[in-house]
Amino acid sequence: MTAAIETRGLTKRYGEETAVDDLTLSIESGSVYGFLGPNGAGKTTTMRMLTTLTRPTSGTARVAGASIEHRDSVTPHIGYLPDEPPCTTS
Repeated sequence: MTAAIETRGLTKRYGEETAVDDLTLSIESGSVYGFLGPNGAGKTTTMRMLTTLTRPTSGTARVAGASIEHRDSVTPHIGYLPDEPPCTTS
């Protein structure tokens, strides 16, 4: 089966603060997966990177086979409804 979401070393830093540190995962197509953790664990930041709303500091990710570096290739394959409207930042 092909991975629906795949990350390798995905990292996001905001200045001195590391929000996501070296995340590597593979979620197979057809799987149900949840992000659980306390506030500040990096769940929202990870979702923002996977949905192309913010760029990672380092690492790579693919959603439905498309690199998150190519928003137009990713967005047709995703739906994302956060609690608050997203602001796009790099």
